[in-house]
Amino acid sequence: MSILSEKTERNALRSIAKTLRFFDELAFYQMKAEDDAAITHAKNLLTGVIESSGYQSVYQRRKGTKLIKIKQS
Repeated sequence: MSILSEKTERNALRSIAKTLRFFDELAFYQMKAEDDAAITHAKNLLTGVIESSGYQSVYQRRKGTKLIKIKQS
């Protein structure tokens, strides 16, 4: 499935970030509570992967998805 490494490549993080915007579209559809909980859990896991690598995902409508490095204080 993938090649394991010490840290996750930025390209892999970018691909994950691009999928997150589609989870937000699901809020407008009716679904069972169990399905909604599973989808929320999946979104949180993907967001956690991005944030644990030190980035934040930002989507802007006409500009697309960006990864922003989180500044550590």
